[in-house]
Amino acid sequence: MKFKCVVINGKFCSQTTTGVQRYAHEIVTALDKIVESDIEIILAVNKQAKYLPELQNIKIINIGKLGGVLWEQISLPFFLFKRRALCVNLCNMAPILTPHIVTIHDVSYKVNKNFFSKKFSLWYNFVFDLIIGRIKEIFTVSQFSKSEICRTYKKNFENITVTYNGWQHMEKISENDTALEKYGLQKNRFYFAMSSLSPNKNFRWIALAARNNPEYAFAVSGAVNKKVFGDAFDFEIPKNLKFLGYVSDEEAKGLIINCRAFLFPTFYEGFGIPPLEALSLGAKAVVSDASCMREIFGNNVYYIDPYNPDVDMDKLLKTQVESPKNILEKYSWINSAQTIYKIIKSQNLSSQDLCVDFRTNFAEDKAESHRNT
Repeated sequence: MKFKCVVINGKFCSQTTTGVQRYAHEIVTALDKIVESDIEIILAVNKQAKYLPELQNIKIINIGKLGGVLWEQISLPFFLFKRRALCVNLCNMAPILTPHIVTIHDVSYKVNKNFFSKKFSLWYNFVFDLIIGRIKEIFTVSQFSKSEICRTYKKNFENITVTYNGWQHMEKISENDTALEKYGLQKNRFYFAMSSLSPNKNFRWIALAARNNPEYAFAVSGAVNKKVFGDAFDFEIPKNLKFLGYVSDEEAKGLIINCRAFLFPTFYEGFGIPPLEALSLGAKAVVSDASCMREIFGNNVYYIDPYNPDVDMDKLLKTQVESPKNILEKYSWINSAQTIYKIIKSQNLSSQDLCVDFRTNFAEDKAESHRNT
């Protein structure tokens, strides 16, 4: 089958930004800068979309009247069939009928089922058991994640390409210099952690490490999504541990710049964007010696045992690590987008039909987008 255009699954535009959504937003933004005129790329979104990227060359079209999972599994495939489109999915999930290209960030849903609610785990396993053998191309974010996909599904996939995360989005964010005052923190007198508060992030370690280092504050941003992760905490909260709830990107940047070190004691990751963001801002990063962390961060961070919170943080930070310069040069959104774009172009796209479709359907697209907005 020849595809007449490329459609990106824009469900992420209706979701709060965590690492997976950050990847999607930044890849789409980078693709927008390099897409050529003979390839039509559409970002298809639903009625709930409120986090739209600013694009010049990729068209944003609001399709269907459904939302959430129903939109992804019904409205999006219908649009894809109508346009004879190649579907690109950047956030782990894909339509069962038209998986085509999928970014699988990790297989925690299969490896660590206890980290997720039963409903979420059943759905993800159900979908991927149906589509894993029909995906044309798989992207993932580390060699570790690539090996985990092959190990978990007991197949040596030849269609997996690693497209690392980046950090350059931090350059576009302005620092909020009132964040310390707002949260009652003092410069260089607190440790900071930032991510969704899911069980695999191992916030138990932070709580116990806070108890063992009472001279410093430990600040944690993020919210618990119980629909996905169930009950996240079953431990005592020490007095020097502060849960900040949701913090803006600007506040987060201010907190990272002024913290004593950034903490990331995760049990399991496909990549781990937050420590990379911290390194890009000149902060020290303390990460767990687990999953992909050595692959991603090499000798540029301080490692801890995620199962042992009995750590003297002052002593740890006196050890030597390498400059993050080589890490920051290695990871780039634009490099990953170029890899993705090259593979998209290698698919069975009909460039002759694309040019015709782009002209004849442009007015229809604008009308359709207007009707559904």
